[in-house]
Amino acid sequence: MKFCDEAHELLGARGKATTGHLRLATVGPFHATEILAAFRRNHPGVQISTLLGNSERTLRHIIDFEAEVAILAEVPADPRVMMIPYRTHRVIVFVNGDHPWFKRKSVKLRELADQPLVLRERGSTTRRAFEAAMHDEGLKINPVFEIESREGVWKAVERGLGISVVADFEFVPHSNLHALEISDHVIKTQYSIAYHRERAHSPIIKAFIDTVSRMKKTTR
Repeated sequence: MKFCDEAHELLGARGKATTGHLRLATVGPFHATEILAAFRRNHPGVQISTLLGNSERTLRHIIDFEAEVAILAEVPADPRVMMIPYRTHRVIVFVNGDHPWFKRKSVKLRELADQPLVLRERGSTTRRAFEAAMHDEGLKINPVFEIESREGVWKAVERGLGISVVADFEFVPHSNLHALEISDHVIKTQYSIAYHRERAHSPIIKAFIDTVSRMKKTTR
C-alpha cells in the first residue's frame, strides 16, 4: 500500500502543488506546530495528521511505515532510518508555587537526589538524559509518579506531587510553576528529523525536509 501512495505523490507533486497525506510522528507539539505551519504555507494541498509518543515509539512509527517523517530525540542509530539534526535543548527543572525552590533561579544536580520526582514513562528522551546524568554522578533518584504525557506531568507537579524535568523549549509559563536551571551540569537533548531510507524519493518527505532546511537557515 505504501508504494501505491508514493506513486500517487510522485504523479501529483508539482512544486507548491504537492498533494497527498503527510503523517508526522512527533515527541511533542512544540517543534511540530512550528514546522507544520511553515510547511502548510508552501504546500496547502497536503493533508496532515500527527502521531504523538515518546522517542522510542516515534522511531517505531518510521520503521513500520506508519509515518512519513518524525521529530524525535536521542534514539539509537538504525540503518533503516535517516536522521537529520534539528535543534539541541537543555534540560531544566520545574517546581510548583509551594516548593521552597519556587523563587530560586537554579539548583545543583546533587540537590535533586532527595526530591520526589514526577517523570514521563521509560522511553522518554528527557527522562533518559536526566537519569544518565544522575547515574554518571553516582546519584540516585526518587521517582514517585510516572505519567505518559507532558500535560499529566505538569498537572502532577502543579498539585504538589513532586518536581520534574523538561526540555527548556517545552516549559509552558504558568503562575503556579517555576523553571530552574541546573547550574553545575549541562544536560542536553538533540532533536532530529527522521524518515525511512526507502522513502527518500517521496515528494512529500522532500518538501518537509526542504521546509526544515529553510527554517534552520533563518534561525542562524
